[in-house]
Amino acid sequence: MRSENDSTDTQDCVELFEETLIQVVMDNADEMSILNANSNVRVIAVDSDSPALQIENKVDLSGVNVDEMCNGKNLMEVQDHNSTEEVQRFPTDPADWLRTSSFIKFCAVHGVDQNKNDNFIESKNQYSVGNVRFCNKTMFFSKLPNGEQISRSWLVYSHKLGKVFCAPCWLFKNESSNLAYGGFNDWKNAHKRLKEHEASLNHKTCLLKLKNLGQKQRRLDSMLLVQINHEKMYWRSVLERVVSVIKTLASRGLPFRGQEEIFGSPKNGNYLMLLELLSEFDPFLAQHISKYGNSASGTSLYLSSTICDEIIVLMSKKVKEVIINEVKSRKYYSIVVDSTPDITHSGQLAFMLRYVSDKGIPTERFLEFIPKVGHTSLEIAETVIMTIDNLKLNISDCRGQSYDTAKNMSGCYNGLQARIKNINPLTFYIPCAAHSLNLVGSHAVECCNEAATFFGLMQNIYIFFSSSTHRWDLLNNNMVLKSRTLKAVSNTRWSSRDSACLSLNKNWSAVLATLTYIMDDNTENNITRNEAKGLMNKMSSLETAIMTVVWSFLLSQLNFTSNKLQNVNIDCLDVLQLYDSLIRLIEQTRENFDDFETEALAKAVRKDYKITTIREKKRKIFHDESNSKNVNLLARYRFKIFTFIPILDKLKTELETRRHAYDIFCKPFTFLTQIKELNNQEIKKSVELLQNIYKNDVEFNDFINEVSHLKAHVDLISIGGKHNLLSLQTFLYEKDLTNIYPNIEIILRIFTCTAVTNCSAERSFSCLKRVKNYLCSTMTQQKMNSLAILNIENQITRQLSFDEIIDNFATDKSRRKMI
Repeated sequence: MRSENDSTDTQDCVELFEETLIQVVMDNADEMSILNANSNVRVIAVDSDSPALQIENKVDLSGVNVDEMCNGKNLMEVQDHNSTEEVQRFPTDPADWLRTSSFIKFCAVHGVDQNKNDNFIESKNQYSVGNVRFCNKTMFFSKLPNGEQISRSWLVYSHKLGKVFCAPCWLFKNESSNLAYGGFNDWKNAHKRLKEHEASLNHKTCLLKLKNLGQKQRRLDSMLLVQINHEKMYWRSVLERVVSVIKTLASRGLPFRGQEEIFGSPKNGNYLMLLELLSEFDPFLAQHISKYGNSASGTSLYLSSTICDEIIVLMSKKVKEVIINEVKSRKYYSIVVDSTPDITHSGQLAFMLRYVSDKGIPTERFLEFIPKVGHTSLEIAETVIMTIDNLKLNISDCRGQSYDTAKNMSGCYNGLQARIKNINPLTFYIPCAAHSLNLVGSHAVECCNEAATFFGLMQNIYIFFSSSTHRWDLLNNNMVLKSRTLKAVSNTRWSSRDSACLSLNKNWSAVLATLTYIMDDNTENNITRNEAKGLMNKMSSLETAIMTVVWSFLLSQLNFTSNKLQNVNIDCLDVLQLYDSLIRLIEQTRENFDDFETEALAKAVRKDYKITTIREKKRKIFHDESNSKNVNLLARYRFKIFTFIPILDKLKTELETRRHAYDIFCKPFTFLTQIKELNNQEIKKSVELLQNIYKNDVEFNDFINEVSHLKAHVDLISIGGKHNLLSLQTFLYEKDLTNIYPNIEIILRIFTCTAVTNCSAERSFSCLKRVKNYLCSTMTQQKMNSLAILNIENQITRQLSFDEIIDNFATDKSRRKMI
């Protein structure tokens, strides 16, 4: 029989319980769920506009022991106006727990029942005969060195399983501990293991998550949080559309701003124009622009040029971060730099890196333009080293450098390559193969007057016709192939010389006919007629016709090779093979003068060579020579000996000289392309030579064993009877054999990541001229670099996550002070 005091205590507890329930429901009114399982109270209605809460008791609580009610299996239900269904049930034993959002929120607000008053009979664990251990209450406390005890409120005992669990780790799926999944019952080592667990980072992270969630659920301004979250989603939706427009424009290198920053104006630029276009099909954006567009300064609309510039910088930082992470993960890289003036005549140094991707593909990435570096090797070297340090890269992992052949870059004593090599001797310098090939052609042209005069004639013919629309129309009317119009001659791009020479060769008759017509046309002024007559006289000669035929053939081969050299997927061994093919071609061409002459005779107006009138020099006759006169060469042989052959010999000499630089680097690696023909002794010698260069990169004995093993796979990687190093590397990655041949993969990665051209740096100059043109000459360096990297590395730009960009933007714009 219960006393009056017991009844009063019970009623007080029920009232207190009801008040707690009201507060919990109001804190979670937006989700309409109560997260407990220890009462028979049913919520009938929740008024979101007032704190009133209607509660109905399903049973009479006056005759029930409160302690039994709180520890039993009774359920608490939460309902709205239109439903009477049970929402959730929350057992106290971890064996019966279900990981749901409602249960996690309940545990965050109210904690968990540790069941530490259990008798722990089910926790019996027998280690050996007579050695039986049980769970005990001391395990629910952590003892500090000073003797104080701290309650382990996160530890929960399961009566059904006889084990203990970590509630936060179980709720947030901490896979690193048995306390989160199967439970723990090694009572012999319990104190030690529990101490290790509560000191682990994963446990602390889960515990902090639970506490933060509990603080959020207990807040009295839950409705305000709903409003804040709604505002956040609204502005996130706006920023998603803004980021999409910026990604589209930046990845294509298009300008952003116009003359005005006003919605509806035809001069507001591409950025606002695209937002207006999207708003025609997007009601959300249309409503936002109508509400906030053209607002006064200081209004938050996130459509202004300032916000646009900030997002551009954030996106560029993310792209650069992706590139740097890729480089670091692949360890080895090489540097490529080249400089050019921008629209303001300020020098810009393009900085690029080449590395091998995780798929075994050589990759070249642009990072930034560096302004006002200077032209001395010391200034450039200091800038390059400082840039590498700022990117958090290790200079000791650099394995190559490729620049043009200017003295300040290629000098063997004080050039940039020498200064970098003093820091890291393994940073081999390889001259730009494409630039070297251009110099080969330039030196061949300069070796004789006829070649230099011919290219000047081509440019004069183009200028004569292109400077007048009337003359250009006359030429086009006489042309059979309208697509083969005359081209200008460039001093740096030899592909343009090939196009100019080819177009002149194909339209030879049309050009002669047009010049003849202009020369005889009395309606033309005398200056034009005299220019046409002079060009006609030069084109009529047999020598000019031969030069046209010869250079059309040579330039087409040089241009074809140059295009191959500009490919990113080229390595040093490919350069050697291309140079060797040109050398063999020139050797064969040297004997084909008669064929060129026959083709030129069909084009030339005058069929005879020009007779030279140069007075023959008298030479002293020595005592052992006869007094016979020197043989006078015919004009044909004179042209062949002093013009045709010197051009070819100069080409061959220059190619052989420049080939030597690539051969030095390739020679230690070439045995990998010939392992099928090499015996074990030759393989060992070659491996030893290569390992002596890269002592800290590969292990000698393992390297030999891998090469010997690789011989069995040579037939699988053959391409046309032979294989190159790039195909070998591709084979290892495609077949997932890098773990079998790790040292060979390292050597191949070093070889492939070594840059052989700086063409990618030169291609970035085109982007520079588009981004920083005469309309944007005052653009800041940061914005110019941001737009350049977003455009050049557009593949990465298009893959950027909207959420990550917006989160970074929100973090940078946050005005809250972290305490």
